[in-house]
Amino acid sequence: MEELKTMILSDNETKVDLLNNEAIAKTIVSLITESKEQPISIGIHGDWGAGKSSILEMVVNEAEWVSLESKKKYSCIRFNGWKHQGFEDSKVALLSSIVSELEKKEKLSSKSEKTLKKLWKNINWMAVAKSAGKTALGVATGTAPLTLLSSTMDVLKSTAMTKEGIDKAIESIGGYLRDAKITEDTSSNKEFSEFQENFAELLEDASIEKLIVLIDDLDRCLPDVAINTLEAVRLFMFTKKTAFVIAADESMIRYAVKKHFPDATNENQFNAGEAFANKYLEKLIQVPFRIPALGEVESCIYIMLLMVGSVLSDENKNYIKLREEGLSRIRKPWNVKSFMVDDVKKILGSDYEKSSKEVLIATQICHLLAQNTDGNPRKIKRFINMLLLRYEIAKNRGFGDELELAILAKMMLAEYYAPDFYKTLPDHLDSEGKWDEVPEILNDIRTMSEGEEKNGTEEKERWYDWNWICKWLGTDPEIMDKDLRPYYYACKEKIDYFSGQTFRNDLSEIVDLLFRDKMIIVSRVEDLKNLTNQESDQVFGTVTQKIMEKGQFEVKPKGVDGLTILVQNRPELRKKLIEFIDFIPADKVGVWVLQGWDKAIPKDCDERNRLNQYFDKLKNNGTKVVKEALKKI
Repeated sequence: MEELKTMILSDNETKVDLLNNEAIAKTIVSLITESKEQPISIGIHGDWGAGKSSILEMVVNEAEWVSLESKKKYSCIRFNGWKHQGFEDSKVALLSSIVSELEKKEKLSSKSEKTLKKLWKNINWMAVAKSAGKTALGVATGTAPLTLLSSTMDVLKSTAMTKEGIDKAIESIGGYLRDAKITEDTSSNKEFSEFQENFAELLEDASIEKLIVLIDDLDRCLPDVAINTLEAVRLFMFTKKTAFVIAADESMIRYAVKKHFPDATNENQFNAGEAFANKYLEKLIQVPFRIPALGEVESCIYIMLLMVGSVLSDENKNYIKLREEGLSRIRKPWNVKSFMVDDVKKILGSDYEKSSKEVLIATQICHLLAQNTDGNPRKIKRFINMLLLRYEIAKNRGFGDELELAILAKMMLAEYYAPDFYKTLPDHLDSEGKWDEVPEILNDIRTMSEGEEKNGTEEKERWYDWNWICKWLGTDPEIMDKDLRPYYYACKEKIDYFSGQTFRNDLSEIVDLLFRDKMIIVSRVEDLKNLTNQESDQVFGTVTQKIMEKGQFEVKPKGVDGLTILVQNRPELRKKLIEFIDFIPADKVGVWVLQGWDKAIPKDCDERNRLNQYFDKLKNNGTKVVKEALKKI
């Protein structure tokens, strides 16, 4: 096989738009700029993996571009709620993060530095108020947080217990209380009003037209953390020149609201539940954007772009053209068309050969993968990443040449979306790892698609889901006559699907049965029919090996009758029976070999020709007795 360059796709947020989500980012920034000084809150809602974080990245890009074009400063700050989950107070964490990031990003004047100090004092007060019950009682009773009184402790540790030392300690405590204003009016509303004034002054001094705070991963947080962060956002809704863009799964936020406010009731004193959660979100999020799930054809375009992007860089000019063409198609979902191989070949030009395998695989797996991932970009990307990773590992383990990437993808589709079938399939593979039921199934599919009725095709008892298998087998590549064992080993992370293939005790019993008299074997023919393909292969191989080891063929060896009855009930073993007969030395076999095969190898089957060829060999190389018997047949 040719060498394949494998590049694992990043699962992080990206600025490269493959889904036309840039349109949402542009709209969000337009709303922010048009809102002038008024505060605004915008929600980006979608399921896990829908692309919310990537849209936030695109908002940053668009805001930077608008800043350059308009000569106005639109400053973006990222806040990840999940990363700050360990903080005691989520509100304080958000406020601290915003002020800290502004301090890092912006070049502030000396006047702004003074305003910053005021803001940190405001935040310190809120932290103490939270820990000490929002009153000075915490300090009075000695319960103030030790971390916030570290300066006092440092003074106490560095001085002796003298009048002078005590005076210094009291002076330090008094300074702390004055800075944090514990002894003044402890109204949280008054304190936050001052924070807003100081914050507005800072934005003015820094010449910021609008501060855009991007909040991500709230739906990963514990309910209390998520709600406290949203409550902090609510406080900012009265602060000019601010915009909050909150990316979160609506259903998870609703759950957090109901969990945090379990006793919320309506005017009739009934639990408000879902209605309260909806109202909470409606009041907090002024403009909600819901990311639509990808349709099947849109998913197919996305899969093609991902697969080609696994070997061509984002900066590749032809890949950029392919992305642009893909986006132009996605923009018209009512008339969207999937990529055909010829389309991609024409657009990629000289780069097509580098990605021809990926293009073919994308074409083969896209519809089935799209149907089973609910149009979720992250599910699609993770499937492709696992496909590329497993192929790379197989190469490093030394059996990459045994795999075709397209068939590996097909087997992974079964593993992910038909797990019961996938786990059972190894029991139906023959000794060469092939699934010999495939031709019959494909024939049934063709028969049914042509609208014909064939011996109750639809009513056959099957061990797999017929509808799913029709779709799976109906997609390229074909797996007929393919050894599927390497693909199971490539996917073997938790379960060894072939670990049970050592010879079982109950199979040993079947082997012993086949060496007994015909009547006894016939009485247990159902046991032979109930064997899986793999088990019947094992039994057949074991019996023939025992017969060959004895090496006595003048009279019919014990076990031959058992083999013929087994093959009579398992026609897929006819080829193996012929191979066994052909191995019997022509110059040592007795006349028994000339009869008794009709039920196992009927005269109208293909294998009968091979049997006749063996008889012809006996005419030349057989014993004298066998040659004479052949003349009478």
